[in-house]
Amino acid sequence: MALTKGFRVWEKREAGLCSVLLGSRNHQDGLLFEAGAVVVMSSQEKEIVKERYEKIMDAYGCLGVLRIKSGNRRVCFLVMVTGCTSVGKIRDTDICKITATDFVPLQGETTDDERIISLRKLLNSGVFYYSSAAGSNFDLDLCAQKQFAKDREAGCRFFWNRSLHLHLKQYQVNCSDWLLKVICGVVEIRTAYATEKKAKACLISRLSCERAGTRFLVQGTDDDGHVSNLVETEQVIYLDDAVSSFVQIRGSVPLFWEQTGAQVGTRHVRLTRGLEANAPAFDRHLMLLQAQYGDQVIVNLLRIKGGEEVLSRAYKKLMWASLHAAGTPMINFDYYHCVKSGKMEKLHSLLQPWLQDHWEHFGFFTTGERAHCCFQTGVFRTNCLDCLDRTNSVQSYVGLEVLYHQLESLGMASKKSVVERFVEFYKTMWSVTGHNLSKIFTGSRAREGKTKVKDGARSVSRTIQANFFDGAKQEAIDLLLMGDFCSEDYADKARILMESSALVTPPAILQAMCERQLEYTNSNRARIRVGSWNVNGGKQFRSNVLNVVDLRGWLLERYEEPTFQDNENNPPDIFAVGFQEMVELSAGNIVSASTTNKKMWSEQLQKAICRTHKYIMLSSGQLVGVCLFIFVRLHHVPYIREVAVDMVKTGMGGKTGNKGAVAVSLQFYSTTLCFICAHLTAGQSQVKERNEDYREIMQKLSFPMERNVFSHDYIFWCGDSNFRIDLPHDEVIHHIKRRDWKTLRAYDQLQKQRVDGKIFKDFFEGTINFAPTYKYDMGTDVYDSSDKCRTPAWTDRVLWWRKSPPPCHVTDINLRESDCESEIMMKNGENQGDLLYYGRAELTASDHRPVLAIFEVNIEEVDILAREQILQEITSSQGPPDATVVVCLKRANNEPLEEFPDDLSSEIISRFCSYGTILLVRFDGGQMLVTFQDSRMALKVLELDGKKVNDRVVNVRPRSRNWLNDLHEEINKNRNSFVPMSPTANSCLLEENFDFSNLDYDTEGDIDEDLDETLPQYLVNHKTTSEELPEYGVKEGVEPYMPNRNPCPEFADEAEMVTENQESTPCKFRPRSTSRSMSAPDRPQPPQRPPPPMMCMKKSESDVWRPPDESCFQSCANTEVQKLSSSAPLCSSQRTGISKPYNVRQIKTTSTEEAEQAIKHLMEQRSVDFCCFVPGTCSVDDTCHPFPPPGPIFTSSLHSRISSQHFVPSPVIHIQEEIIQVKQNLRSSQTAKNKKSNTHTMAPTDSNPEEKSTSLPWIKHSGRIEQLSSLMPKQDKQSLSNRTSPEASYSQGTYTAGVSAVPIAPPRRKKNTPSYPQNDNNALIKGVNNNIPHSLDPTFESDSKKELLKLSNIHSTLSNRCKLLQDTHSSDANQLTDDSQLLTKSILSQTKPH
Repeated sequence: MALTKGFRVWEKREAGLCSVLLGSRNHQDGLLFEAGAVVVMSSQEKEIVKERYEKIMDAYGCLGVLRIKSGNRRVCFLVMVTGCTSVGKIRDTDICKITATDFVPLQGETTDDERIISLRKLLNSGVFYYSSAAGSNFDLDLCAQKQFAKDREAGCRFFWNRSLHLHLKQYQVNCSDWLLKVICGVVEIRTAYATEKKAKACLISRLSCERAGTRFLVQGTDDDGHVSNLVETEQVIYLDDAVSSFVQIRGSVPLFWEQTGAQVGTRHVRLTRGLEANAPAFDRHLMLLQAQYGDQVIVNLLRIKGGEEVLSRAYKKLMWASLHAAGTPMINFDYYHCVKSGKMEKLHSLLQPWLQDHWEHFGFFTTGERAHCCFQTGVFRTNCLDCLDRTNSVQSYVGLEVLYHQLESLGMASKKSVVERFVEFYKTMWSVTGHNLSKIFTGSRAREGKTKVKDGARSVSRTIQANFFDGAKQEAIDLLLMGDFCSEDYADKARILMESSALVTPPAILQAMCERQLEYTNSNRARIRVGSWNVNGGKQFRSNVLNVVDLRGWLLERYEEPTFQDNENNPPDIFAVGFQEMVELSAGNIVSASTTNKKMWSEQLQKAICRTHKYIMLSSGQLVGVCLFIFVRLHHVPYIREVAVDMVKTGMGGKTGNKGAVAVSLQFYSTTLCFICAHLTAGQSQVKERNEDYREIMQKLSFPMERNVFSHDYIFWCGDSNFRIDLPHDEVIHHIKRRDWKTLRAYDQLQKQRVDGKIFKDFFEGTINFAPTYKYDMGTDVYDSSDKCRTPAWTDRVLWWRKSPPPCHVTDINLRESDCESEIMMKNGENQGDLLYYGRAELTASDHRPVLAIFEVNIEEVDILAREQILQEITSSQGPPDATVVVCLKRANNEPLEEFPDDLSSEIISRFCSYGTILLVRFDGGQMLVTFQDSRMALKVLELDGKKVNDRVVNVRPRSRNWLNDLHEEINKNRNSFVPMSPTANSCLLEENFDFSNLDYDTEGDIDEDLDETLPQYLVNHKTTSEELPEYGVKEGVEPYMPNRNPCPEFADEAEMVTENQESTPCKFRPRSTSRSMSAPDRPQPPQRPPPPMMCMKKSESDVWRPPDESCFQSCANTEVQKLSSSAPLCSSQRTGISKPYNVRQIKTTSTEEAEQAIKHLMEQRSVDFCCFVPGTCSVDDTCHPFPPPGPIFTSSLHSRISSQHFVPSPVIHIQEEIIQVKQNLRSSQTAKNKKSNTHTMAPTDSNPEEKSTSLPWIKHSGRIEQLSSLMPKQDKQSLSNRTSPEASYSQGTYTAGVSAVPIAPPRRKKNTPSYPQNDNNALIKGVNNNIPHSLDPTFESDSKKELLKLSNIHSTLSNRCKLLQDTHSSDANQLTDDSQLLTKSILSQTKPH
């Protein structure tokens, strides 16, 4: 059935006024838009007034009213859908895609505003969909399960034109009758016939509007936990009254990060906040997902190289530290490394074993008369860098795997042809979805990887889109979602004082809340220390001329001032430390400055200031040599929002960054702060240039939400201003020796420019009572003695500004008067803050001396309960939002009149005019409806209720009786998208007793454009015809659920195995406990070292990651180290932070006894691994743990894993035990003789060796092997378990939903060359001997012979170790040889034919 235009628009223009009438075929009533008001007219009224109107257009629907500010007035536009196409039907509802829109001005004049043009282009881009059906209950913004539960509020995050509905809601119009609800995303519908029934196969991708934007302008998360590119994809099948739905989500990495330098070939990724500062938003995001979808499984597809590694490591560390990690498994899968060609077969073999248990546990939603009702209890959250083609590949694979179950639940899986048809449909729809989502985010189709020319052209297209068009597109998105709210004068303050859910209230209410802010805010004092230092190249730590003690002397020492009282109980709340010349101002650094010095200074600063209280780095910024660090107290972090960094270049006319400024803006509770670090033009006479630098900096610095520098409550300016003293060199030296600071201040260039009002207007600076800070000979206290003999000057300065201007202007200060007078005049300023100290430190590592200023300022904090009370009062006093009252007359018998008397209408109107401006008057039977310009006017006119007019009693009441409840319901509906904040953000990183002094992470990295998103090959150009299907067909798409499916992956083709990356070999660490309270004492100690770039922060039973270049065999050996590290928890007092990760394998011990205990556990676990495969050696009393699956075990502690498993008897090999006394220097002496071996050490997790030795009481072990193992390189030790086949590991039946590992391909090997892990020193690892009996050849298919092969490998390893002992302990070698021979006899006896 063809779509019909069911809406018609009429217009009337007269005397400069415009009136618009909207009618619909589905409604007899009409909507009248006049003078900014909206009125619902009855059918009779509509027919009467329609004759005076002129038809201007027919439309398919109405999106709402757009309100924007044009100059000093507000204009409105009625947004109509004039073009659309149907993409299919769901039940009886047409799903339409918008292709054309039109904007009808409601103020009588048209405008060619660029914002309207950009918004029209956005709406016409073919990415918006709506459901069109009269009386239908189908909501396109809700998944099937939410519709079944009637959870209408859940769809608000996908409701893109919600702001366009607000104008009609204000006038009590039922928006569901008149306006459309649109989603942004992709909708694909196919019709399939199954067993004489018609089914609908649908794939619906909904893009969230909570943090929407373009690819490079909006990334990561915001402070409310909303991430960019959040897409809910629903794979749903409709059959008669039954429906089956499976939902997955994708979203950006929930950190504060950005991509800068959008150029062809490379992109730069940078974390915009410190790791700990990400914890509050990260926690909010996980809480939102759990509230909306239930359980989560995070599938992280980021690479382990370059800029993506920066994100991935920070992501995994936050997950490790989060309380949610106990129930949120995190699977880290390097898609590029493992699935380079995008083949489904590789995803099936590598990823399926670790996802299948989860999708079977989550299930899917199904309902219907003949279908068993079930619900989906969790979702997969998949992400890569841009959440495009890598994510689409994995999601499509999971969807096709679940598809068979969905068909089975609907009774359509019995015929193979039906299954094949649905698989074809969904492969095509997933391919189309990938291309369309790529268009939304990047402006071009997905890269297909077929030809470099085509993919290169698309990369260029994306770069052009990002640099030239994304800015206008982002403005259009913001206009659609928020209107021009940011342009209001009160908008910035309203966002700070009010919660985000309350911003939908009428503007009058928000403005009133801002005016009464003092009634619900409390003022607290905060101490801020601002320091500045020109470090002359930043090499102080490299040359060891500066240490942490020196920094503490500058930033922390108590200063003996009469007005300054500092103690350990009143530490600073914020440190702002600025540096200049952080790097040498060379041509190379100006083009691309190194961040090495920045990272080094950041670490040293944090060590210095964390002497007695914990501080974390909130944010930092670097512009060549100008660098600014912001550190805050730990407990303030959850209450800091809207952190933004901006930079301005002023060097060489604004083209280079050798001079310029870095600024950090933040919201501290309910007060906004701005910190600026600047380096101005140098030179004795370049005063004019420095003034121009200042003005350019203040003008160009900008922040999100249209903030500028002076939008903040406080501004703190520090840096090398380069202003000099206008006196000869000798005279300045003379005054310095006499400490005549007052005379020198009178000739200070900066003071003169301030007095003249040229720069730093309304800024304040403390009295300078210290010697000039520039210029010294390096390492001395002598001023410049070079040939240039520069005049000493106060170049390093700190100034501040307060939004409320003080009554005494700074220009009134006479700099030649006494110092106390100027101080008194500055303190008279209202709430501008108190300066406690202003001075310099005597650090001689640079030619400048650092300065420091200490402030105490007023910080406003919102009282939530008081704010709610004030909001109730204001909303009640504002009156009905529609500003309409109903006037009626009552007869003696209280019956209403049929018509309103004409003689009273004029009198009533004249009286109403005294209360305010009347916009519209109309009559409805015996009632008169009067609409005022403002809602408060309508509230005041209620005073006339019950009074007489011309001897007639008049009843006046508001038209909307429940307007107050409706407003509160709208606010509460928005609160579903926001969650409260924990004081520690449910993260150990924000606990006071957490030691993060060694926390190390990178904040920046580059991404190679050549490895950009590429659509998987099995989805490239997929056709619906069977002839065009790729090699991966229907059988594999549903194979996981076929009866003959092998439950575990097999790696038969060695040619497709992935080569091992030696640098990515992870070091093991102790996983945290799965259960902990908010208090720190009950929590176990975190690992001594963080996981390397490829490892996750393991906490839960499913939170694990195996590097893409580590085989399943290697992971078995690595598991043993993990078991050891988790055997004994540490007390909380010993808890240490995450230290610098290393890419070498190490197991650190501090003594011989600890090393022996570590080796003992390793040998105990190894004996369990290979003993399970030796038949005939089991004792009745001997038991061992079932063999674990390949890869690290998903567990937080060994004891928790033991308690959750049931152990069965298993054979154990008994080797002759003999106590051997190992000398303390045994390890070192052997290491010196074996240069090729790579010993590994692990820091013990318990100082009690007896507890460790008894942690595995069911394992029989060999004491001799335990002692001799200290001589074996770790790779040789791992070879015992590395040679364990994946088939054997799965045969034990321990692979459950709670115990899983991460997929990875085994290492690529050459033919006839055994591959074993090698260390960085290329140590040769001994392999299986070449003289293996033919009966033990691995080509034999007998499972028992495969198992015996492992024992022969053990025998070979023991034989090789005997050679290492000949020079040190020959007796031990002989004894080990005897044990090896006994083992050989046992092996050979098993190979004899029966």
